[in-house]
Amino acid sequence: MPTTLREILETKGVSLQDTIYCRAADTISDFPMNIGDFFKLTKDGTGVSDFELLNRLYCLAEGRKKTEEYQAVCAESQRVNARLREMKGIGNNGDELITEKLSLRRSKKRLNAEKTALEERYFAQSIEEIKKECDFGLAFLEYKNAFYCSNFDEIAAVLPQVEAVDTPELREMPLFVRGIRDLSQAVKRAVPLGIVGGPCLFGAHEVIIDIHHKDGGVVQFDFSTGRKYDEHNLLTDCDMESFLSTGYKNIIRLGLKNSKRGVTYQEYLSMQYLFEFALVLGAKVVIPIPDMSYMKFFKGVTELVADEVREPALKVFEKISHDIADLYLKVIDDLQSRYPEVECQVLHSRDPGLCDLFYDKREHYIHKLFRMGQVTVNKERTDAIIDYITMLALPYYFYGTRNVLQIDSVDEADSMRKCLKIHSPEVTFHSILFPEYLSMDGVHTVYYAPLEFKDYINSGG
Repeated sequence: MPTTLREILETKGVSLQDTIYCRAADTISDFPMNIGDFFKLTKDGTGVSDFELLNRLYCLAEGRKKTEEYQAVCAESQRVNARLREMKGIGNNGDELITEKLSLRRSKKRLNAEKTALEERYFAQSIEEIKKECDFGLAFLEYKNAFYCSNFDEIAAVLPQVEAVDTPELREMPLFVRGIRDLSQAVKRAVPLGIVGGPCLFGAHEVIIDIHHKDGGVVQFDFSTGRKYDEHNLLTDCDMESFLSTGYKNIIRLGLKNSKRGVTYQEYLSMQYLFEFALVLGAKVVIPIPDMSYMKFFKGVTELVADEVREPALKVFEKISHDIADLYLKVIDDLQSRYPEVECQVLHSRDPGLCDLFYDKREHYIHKLFRMGQVTVNKERTDAIIDYITMLALPYYFYGTRNVLQIDSVDEADSMRKCLKIHSPEVTFHSILFPEYLSMDGVHTVYYAPLEFKDYINSGG
């Protein structure tokens, strides 16, 4: 069921007014999101730097530590600790040394307490100084241990260039970010920047698989979710992988139907955002259209099916995936006409040169990925998931940019977490992730919505 930022905070036992989000508009606090409860409430850590007020607060508190009072306590503490370390190397612990050691330990405890009290006082003074200008809370939300719930104004406070971005939709919703201050520093230094993102190939209910059996029975699955339809055309918990792995011997035909009539508004925006940010940040763009990844999944999930059944289905699905990819390519062509200053590459299965470059450049990082452990519990999905993880590094592979900004759906958070691990320290990643829009039914995101609520637009926008 949809939730909101305000409701998430309430479940964490905190009021909106006690968080950094107290200054956000109600449209942001009450924006409906279908998102899992992977949130942690925090007041410190690396996320502080991505909020201008909190970063300023901590900088003020650090600046107050330069007082003679604090420095004297630190100097005395260092002297005590140095003497205690020195005494560890002395073998003969006579009464005199024992007495000195006990005295030093008492001094260490006292000095630590004085230091903590001073730091707390400095922090409180810094809070009061900033509250003279505006009210704010210290708490903020961390998402999946890697991203921080934020909003457009917070991003712009750290990275002022984005104020020029013409994306009114992003200004009305919570955003999930990481590395924004690092991105600001990279932009100031004019280092090369790459941007990556874009839509999935298709969503729920857009491509259907009919599995025909020897007894004349037909079972229907949604390709995207992998779930079986019941007699009322509702999705069940029966999954396609399990069904095919146990019943493959009785399958005589695999029928596929493409019901995707165009590009949804959500899909269009996910591509337009890339060009808007690239224009104001002077970045280069890579958009992956993952038709090859969907084909890898289909090949994996039908591996046990007889070749005379499987091969014709693979050809039909290839045609469907190319037809859908062409919808996106048309939109990207139109966007490139509107943003001629932006350099953009598009990865898809019918560009063998870029595909070969992608597979070659990522090889080293795939070895690192496997050393981290199992990629997924679903063997059939492994090759496709490896694509999703490594596609986020495409600007590095294609342009050599060591700073990469991901502008993407929040559903891609897990892929970025893995991508970060395998490409560190060669690549510095930054992220601006947006929640999926709810469809007109008010329940499902556009991705999961029934066809009648997909909100298709003309492919040119």
